[in-house]
Amino acid sequence: MGGIKYSTVIRTFNSEKTLAITLDSLQRQTLAPSEYIFVDSGSTDGTLDLLPADSVIHNFVGAEFNYAEALNQGISYVSTAYVLIISSHTALGVDNSIEFALDLLRLNENIGAVYFDTYNQGEDFGVLRYELIDESNFDGFCGLSNTCSIIKVPLLRKRGFKPEVFTAEDQEWAKWLFFSEKKAVARILGSGALNHNPRKDSLRKRLNEYVSVAYYTNRDLLGCHNIAKLALGVLRQPGPRPRLRLRLFNLVLCFRLIACHFVKPTSKSRYF
Repeated sequence: MGGIKYSTVIRTFNSEKTLAITLDSLQRQTLAPSEYIFVDSGSTDGTLDLLPADSVIHNFVGAEFNYAEALNQGISYVSTAYVLIISSHTALGVDNSIEFALDLLRLNENIGAVYFDTYNQGEDFGVLRYELIDESNFDGFCGLSNTCSIIKVPLLRKRGFKPEVFTAEDQEWAKWLFFSEKKAVARILGSGALNHNPRKDSLRKRLNEYVSVAYYTNRDLLGCHNIAKLALGVLRQPGPRPRLRLRLFNLVLCFRLIACHFVKPTSKSRYF
């Protein structure tokens, strides 16, 4: 295991407040990256001053930022067999997490990628374990997470992320992996992965991801049964403010899912 190498691709945009935590967590790993590749989208704070020496710094090319295209541009620089894709807001809490993940990938031909599940309070911190996801238990949301994942590079060379998928590009790619390549993904638990982005759970982000998954990954979500189920959530009796926000979310989601039957959904990619 000691000789295995991997690259890391990190998308950045004014990430000064969180990037240092991300980089520190990678340097503390029992296997640190052999190369850093940053895809920056015009940072104006001190982000670029934090980058390790000898890093590849690529300025995003495109009239409008796109998550999938940013990753594809970064991956084009990768020279190793494995690539860690990690958000500039994310840090791993357990120091042998990447070694554990690479061992899984190296020893299992049927596993094409792994991702680190976000730490939840009460979880067995430091007890690394994994669950396999494939076409039999994939629901459109659990396939992969580009917040922190490691992927076998030959698979990404064969088929990158689709730029038309405006968000949740990881789930759409996972569908291809499951159904076309017949490979699985390992979801790793216990790594202590934390996402420090304060807007990671914004309603707008959740809304766009749901619509994207429904249109590109799991078309059952566009069905009448699912839309009716969401509509029933709108008609429930009013409750506390959080409940009202959920009702509004379901209402907007219903309209957007119905619209998908007539017009291909679009949305601007952005950092939340």
